[in-house]
Amino acid sequence: MKLKKHIRLIENFVSLTLFKSVDAVVPLVLIPYLIVVVGATNYGIYAFAYALIFYLRNIVQYGFSLSGVRLVALNKEDKGKLNDIYNNVITTQLFLALISLILLFFLVYFIDIFNSHYIIYFYFSFTIFGELMFPGWFFMGVERMKFSTISHVISRLLFAALVFIFVKEESDFIYISLYQSIGYVFSGIIAQIIVITEFKIKFKLARFAEVKKQLKDGLSSFLTLISPTLYANSSIFLVGVFGLPQYVGFMEIGSKVSGAFSVLDTILTMVFFPFINRNKTAMKKVKYIFISVGFVLSILMYFLSEFLITLWLKQPAPEIIVIVKILSFSPFLSSFISAYGVNGLMVHHQDKLYLKIVFFGSICGLIAGLILIPKYYYIGGAIAIVIARAITAFLAYRYNRKVINKTAVNEI
Repeated sequence: MKLKKHIRLIENFVSLTLFKSVDAVVPLVLIPYLIVVVGATNYGIYAFAYALIFYLRNIVQYGFSLSGVRLVALNKEDKGKLNDIYNNVITTQLFLALISLILLFFLVYFIDIFNSHYIIYFYFSFTIFGELMFPGWFFMGVERMKFSTISHVISRLLFAALVFIFVKEESDFIYISLYQSIGYVFSGIIAQIIVITEFKIKFKLARFAEVKKQLKDGLSSFLTLISPTLYANSSIFLVGVFGLPQYVGFMEIGSKVSGAFSVLDTILTMVFFPFINRNKTAMKKVKYIFISVGFVLSILMYFLSEFLITLWLKQPAPEIIVIVKILSFSPFLSSFISAYGVNGLMVHHQDKLYLKIVFFGSICGLIAGLILIPKYYYIGGAIAIVIARAITAFLAYRYNRKVINKTAVNEI
């Protein structure tokens, strides 16, 4: 039985590695091509639109990648309960998707900065349906991440293929969002087929009482996950509000590079969260893994940034290099947040405490962004992200130690 657990853990790690690697590599392949074909300004317009859609996708996800995963992980042997959980969560997400689409309509219709490129937002709206249909939280909870990987990899490769085939001139930038949406929807369709055929899930709409319960129970996880967008995604968004479109492109590309270096931390977080919930004795070893990996990645990111970006874009890119050097602290700080926050406080059922920590760090990052971005643009945005992560990492570490010490005293 123990061997089976470790085999499943390794399988999930490999699956998530492929999942996140494709997620990181596809933009790194597409970005140089898109900048050459559509130009930095048009790419910045696309990136600004994606920053808005990212908020709406987070609303649809509603933190189920934590709350939903935990529910499924604790009930995965009970087929009836599993079916009920799936229906309750998907119905709740359907409700949230409708709200997101209504909100998007009003934003695009009444605000000029969005209305001027309304067709991009229309195409992007289909990613909300894709988000709804892709139950990554379910696959993670049953610890069968290979199914997420299969559907996701196919969708990302489809997106890349459509871009390379059809985006051939500057005016084609408006279709990037359409091709990305096609990938998301296709991924969701594949995932739903797997859920029905492999897990024998029978979908039916849940009662509204269950929807309200899911919204209430998942609120803490939702706020925990969406709070970082107050500084991370908002930094990109605010650069678009206060600066030029190409500045948004610089910021978005720098964030992609930072995200690529943080992929391993994300994978470890997603793999170990359901595992640690059932095997708390392994928590100490897991922390050492997180911190060691984060430290090495930050060092590599700082010293290799100039070489890798120049090689990647095939031209000097001093603005992006500056952003990446500033963000090189991120992998190390994120490793502390993962080790002592998600796989620390949340495993000890300190969800509300962790939420307060993340929310406080996010608000500090947002305030820093509002102060720095109007004056320093993308440099201010990068500094704001680091400030938020540093505060969150410090508080997660501090309060995790307090919880462990309190638990030890109670056990005595």
